[in-house]
Amino acid sequence: MATIQRKYITRYSSILIVIILLLTGYYTIRYVLRRRSPIRMVEETDLTRFVNATGVRRRIPRLIHQTWRTNNVPLQWNASHYSVITKNVNEFKHYLWTDEKMHAFVRKHEPEFYKNTYITYKYNIQRADSFRNVVLYHLGGIYIDMDSGCNRPFKDLLATLEALDPDSPHLLAFPTDDGFGFLIDFIVSTAGHPFHKQLISRLHLFNYNFLFHYLTVYMSAGPLYVIIQERLFKSSEQQAVRILTSTVTDCFVWRGEGRTWHTLDDKVLLYIYSKGHRIYRQPKLFVIAIVIICILALFFKWDRAYAVLWVWIRDAEFKFKKFIKSVAKFSKI
Repeated sequence: MATIQRKYITRYSSILIVIILLLTGYYTIRYVLRRRSPIRMVEETDLTRFVNATGVRRRIPRLIHQTWRTNNVPLQWNASHYSVITKNVNEFKHYLWTDEKMHAFVRKHEPEFYKNTYITYKYNIQRADSFRNVVLYHLGGIYIDMDSGCNRPFKDLLATLEALDPDSPHLLAFPTDDGFGFLIDFIVSTAGHPFHKQLISRLHLFNYNFLFHYLTVYMSAGPLYVIIQERLFKSSEQQAVRILTSTVTDCFVWRGEGRTWHTLDDKVLLYIYSKGHRIYRQPKLFVIAIVIICILALFFKWDRAYAVLWVWIRDAEFKFKKFIKSVAKFSKI
């Protein structure tokens, strides 16, 4: 009897310890990642109010930065790339940063970061993501992805940002995102903004393999890394960080086909994320999927494991849809 009681006590004690550790970890992360500053939005009404403001001091350099491997822009981005240049031709100087130019720029302006982190990245997209922080810190201006086009000259947006914070020497703006908070495919910034300095100085702390290609890119230098750092950054009147509402962003930017860096594991994770409403109802399926990935990874390389799982997922989805159609057809008879 005593042995049975001891067994149950040990079991429940272990469960209690696990729960306490999970709760402690959860609230610790929440505390560490608590927002240091309130969110400051740029609304459509701000555009209307400040677009024609006069006497406002210019602080954002009229520069546009885009990155690609070479000077040969892929055909799929001709329209977006061309619109960015033509709609801002008289107001902005345009830079197309190739891999070679990015290496040279980072090596010159951030030699320690270049030597210890930049050249050690596993994926080229990590270098491209980190480069935007370096170039905006040293030159300022606008960064925009190659798959994003221009609807309206950017000068109106810059005039609004400068009028909203007339006394701030440092201005920075990101477009909002419902899923993560904000995006980094379009960034407006003054040169020397402390937030970019913070991003550059901490990139080496996140230069790890986070198991999945998608998470590695997102966490090491991509959107999740920037979002985490933004929560840790203390925005103020002297170093403003603002978020553009989707309406404001859509006034100036349209988005085309991108995600050239995505691989099979990205497709698997994004597929699981897109079916999240089903997974939440059946969490066991999610756990089973993760276990299958790990088991496959023991026998194959990660890429092969994702390929096998991706085929299974698509095949299962096809068979399920076919089954539903047959049931619907049978019910009509």
